[in-house]
This record gives sequence, structure tokens and C-alpha cells, in this order.
Amino acid sequence: MTTHIALLRGVSVGGQKPIAAETFVDLLTELGFANARTVGGPSNLVFDSPERTGADLQTFLETEIHTRLGLRTDIYVRTAQAWAAIIAANPYAEFAETDPGLLMTLFLKDPPDKKVIGALRTKLTEGEQLRVESRQFYVTYPNGLGASKFSNNVVEKALATRITSRSWTIVQAIGEATAETDAPALED
Repeated sequence: MTTHIALLRGVSVGGQKPIAAETFVDLLTELGFANARTVGGPSNLVFDSPERTGADLQTFLETEIHTRLGLRTDIYVRTAQAWAAIIAANPYAEFAETDPGLLMTLFLKDPPDKKVIGALRTKLTEGEQLRVESRQFYVTYPNGLGASKFSNNVVEKALATRITSRSWTIVQAIGEATAETDAPALED
């Protein structure tokens, strides 16, 4: 079994697409996934999958959630091992120590076109920093997200694709929730 994290775009208890966390946990269980749970809200799913992985799992979940719950949403899947690598690759660890809520990780389904990244950097507000690592962006917002012009909408428009983002606080909480699941078992 491999532990996976599925990030649902735009889903929250009281947001535009409100669905209770238990609904997603029950659905994952019905679909045959083990140890289904949410971390930090209904849009962050953690579960074990014996077979499906990667893009196949992503597409399967998007289809099943739409078919069974009537909800169209983008889903971004990572393994627990990949999640640990995302945490380890954080280029702004010192910033995250003091302001974890102001460090955002933006998740993409595919790596971005490198030509677009330069244009995106021009959208950063004073003091903000951007680092692109594969299918993730790390962005610091030292003056707060509300003061920034570097929003998810700006990124989506520049990349011509949809994204989802999580604060470093949530990224760490998911990391803690999945840290032990893929760890090797201790021998007696």
C-alpha cells in the first residue's frame, strides 16, 4: 500500500463547494481505499491505495467525486514520499520558521513551462520570493496575502492551467500525518 495525499481545489466546509470532510472519507472508503482521513479540512485527503497511483489516481478521483457527489473539482495527488520531499526541498525554511502561514506552496498537475516563470516573477510584490521545484511553487508573502498581486488567479492565467495552494502550516500538518505511514517497519 502506498499512502497518498489528494488536494481538492476550492473545496471547504463553508466555501464555494461546501462538502463535509466525512463525506470524502466515506467515499474513499467505499472506493476501496484504506485509512482514509482528512488533515486540516475537507480539501486535504490522506489515504492508502493498493493499486492506483499518479495521474491515473488523480483522474479516477476527479471522475468518482463528480459522478457520486456532483462536484467538479481539480485534484492534485502526491505520495507521502513525494510530500516528504516537498517539505525537504523548501527553499525558505528560515522564513517558514517565523511565518509558516505566509509561505504558500502552489501545486500543479504538471511542471510549468520554464519560459512563463520569468514573466510570473514580474508579478511579485516587493519582498516576495518565488521558487519553482517540479510541480510545486514556493512563494513567500512577507506583507500578507491580501497585500500581494501574486494570486492564484494570476498564476493560473499565466500558466493557462489551474492550481491549488496550501499554507506551509497545512503542508507541515499533512507531512506529520503521513510521516509514519511510509516509514520502514522496525525489525524485532
